Amino acid sequence: MTDPRGTTARGPRRINVTFSPPTPNGDLHLGHLSGPVLAADVCARSQKILGHDVAFGTSTDDNQTYVVTTAEKLGTSPEALIRHALDSVTKSLDLAGVEVDLFERPDAEYTEYVREFFTHLWRSGAFDRREIELPYDAATDEYKAEAFVTGRCPVCLAHARAGVCEACGLYNLPGALLPVADGGPTLPNRPVPVWVLDLERYRDLITDWYRASEVTLRPDLARVVADTLAGPLPRIPVTYPSSWGIAVEWDGPDSRPQAVNAWPEIYVGHLYWLRRARERGVAGCDELVQFIGIDNGFYNAFVYVTLALLADRHGLPVELPRTRTLTNQYFLLEGRKFSTSKGDVRWARDYLESAGRDRARFVLALTSPELQQSEFSEPIAEATLAARFDAPIATIARELNARLAGRAVDAAPSAWWATALEASRRRFAQAYRLESFSIRRAAEALALHLEVLALRAGQLRPGDDAEAAGALQFLWTLRTLAWPVTPDLAEQVSLAFGAESTVGRPPQLADVAAPPRGPFRGLALFP
Repeated sequence: MTDPRGTTARGPRRINVTFSPPTPNGDLHLGHLSGPVLAADVCARSQKILGHDVAFGTSTDDNQTYVVTTAEKLGTSPEALIRHALDSVTKSLDLAGVEVDLFERPDAEYTEYVREFFTHLWRSGAFDRREIELPYDAATDEYKAEAFVTGRCPVCLAHARAGVCEACGLYNLPGALLPVADGGPTLPNRPVPVWVLDLERYRDLITDWYRASEVTLRPDLARVVADTLAGPLPRIPVTYPSSWGIAVEWDGPDSRPQAVNAWPEIYVGHLYWLRRARERGVAGCDELVQFIGIDNGFYNAFVYVTLALLADRHGLPVELPRTRTLTNQYFLLEGRKFSTSKGDVRWARDYLESAGRDRARFVLALTSPELQQSEFSEPIAEATLAARFDAPIATIARELNARLAGRAVDAAPSAWWATALEASRRRFAQAYRLESFSIRRAAEALALHLEVLALRAGQLRPGDDAEAAGALQFLWTLRTLAWPVTPDLAEQVSLAFGAESTVGRPPQLADVAAPPRGPFRGLALFP
């Protein structure tokens, strides 16, 4: 049973946090940052201030076919593209203040771990060998799948690539896409044997898992689950006839090369990287929190759940923690989904450098598409920042620096401030609890906290110790409450009272009611 501060009867929880591994075909764009990346960082930080033991890690998704198609388009090699993207994404994460414990790329140890995981399940009879229809290029003697295949979704008719339709979130096989003029050259389909995960074979396993789960899905993922369960469950290729990816020789060395499908691979990658992230701490976890775009929803809801249950059934050393998969919808740029492969982007690093880290984190959290599509407009974002972030902070600094510099919190806050303090604490706690986690609510709580403090700061009466103490305590609480969303602001508040730095040292929500030990020295504005 979880109380409002996030603790349990057993004490602090071990919580693993991850986000969808970025495909290394470019840098992070604002769609990535406003969705799973920033949400995962705010979540990891918020669980730390709640006193939990948190591991936060992921990697690049090197084996996606989008790497190959983008490299071909740019006239470079896949390896050169991966190296450049890894460097770019690492720098963007750092610029955004995303404090991952681990962000790496697959290596030889990872490759062997993934190969052994799938080979163990294959030996255990978890997969079936089936013929599927794939587009075939006779000129190169290659079968095409995933990013190499485009067309129209057979369910919703939106433009889609093979795998999952980004519009409706449902699965489609490469050979099932409707070929149309905007899908590029049409190749004939040809049957080829692959190994599949037959989800219909495991329908009872899947439905029993969802019936037993205490976790409430976000509405868009709940729809994907309901719509998928309403019909026959698909067979998901575990391998493709391809030389790109992690090779397996389940059909013998003389057969056509097969590689593990990069989408099921992601689940095993989470196991591997989060285990690595915990190597210096307590192993295992009580709860796994995954942040993904809705286009990854099907795989998380069906393929990863099934792989986890099969791994447990067949004796692999995996845990089955309580799992929360928190989806987001799409961030739109002039009405179009942000897309690296299509060139519809506003690069995260460019925006972070122009807006500043905290300002960017605040406005992207406030407008995050966590439950519905959201439009990014730079002029609107700048106006929002001016009204709800810059102006209140400037007013707070001006008024409190002039009226209360040198004062300490040496009296009980007035009744008005005591009520406001408790209301804001509850609002932030609700946003940070995993059961109701929301970066939009957290950013809105921060905006209202700043608004109230700015309005009240100009009305402080000289000599009213209770009012002065309340205003300073209200400011002081931002050292903790704002740390997950705007860590630089939290650090400025810490400096304003001469307190210990919050950089790498998460303040604790349990201590938020305690007054600062030192006097108020003045709040510095952001450069």
